[in-house]
Amino acid sequence: MDLLQILAFESPALDLDITLFIQLGIFLLLMIALYRFILVPYFHAYDAREALTKGAQNEAKALEEEASEAKAEYEKARQKAFNEAEVVRREEVAKANEAASEIIENARQAVQADLANKSAELERQLAEARKKAAPEIEAISAHIAKKILV
Repeated sequence: MDLLQILAFESPALDLDITLFIQLGIFLLLMIALYRFILVPYFHAYDAREALTKGAQNEAKALEEEASEAKAEYEKARQKAFNEAEVVRREEVAKANEAASEIIENARQAVQADLANKSAELERQLAEARKKAAPEIEAISAHIAKKILV
């Protein structure tokens, strides 16, 4: 119990002596060393990292804007090329239609001429056949009339 009584009733007195200044000096030296060798490099590294991050973000935004401008230019050029190709296609279709119409017209005229020639040839052959058949027709009709009347 003696020890408990000593600890309970007799506490060491706090005196302001030289040890306070020694401990304060050690604390200040430690703080200066920590600030110089740990905190300053950490803050420099943090600032550098932050600058790199912000720089990369700004560069990414600039590249995105450049890409969107390039895409817009591409779309504009593509649409222009498509329109020009459409105009050329329509011109070529019109030329092909004209050529087809001309070919069809020439073929129609050739068919009509051939039809007229064939029709004239058939008329000529019919007239010739009638001429040849005229004497026979009279003989046959006389023979039929004779048979009917008899």
